[in-house]
Amino acid sequence: MADPVLITCPADTWTLVAEGVTTGIIHRKQTDVVYLQTYRDDGELAPTTRDEGVQIFINSISEIISAAAKIDVYIYAVGKDGRVRVDLPGE
Repeated sequence: MADPVLITCPADTWTLVAEGVTTGIIHRKQTDVVYLQTYRDDGELAPTTRDEGVQIFINSISEIISAAAKIDVYIYAVGKDGRVRVDLPGE
């Protein structure tokens, strides 16, 4: 497994947190922030509006990434900066 990566998510913008992955885990480090998540097929354009996001970390501090094909995962911190840790398998 690759080393975990800490990623700052600026408020009210989509942040790429995992690129070209099929598995992994995202952990919420900053707990007083509401986070949204969406994904794209690997290499597709980033999201541009908040509307397609779904809230994550509702009842947990971790969310699993699981996809049949490679995806790019984006996080949106609502209203204030956030911070997540991303754990991805090594190559």
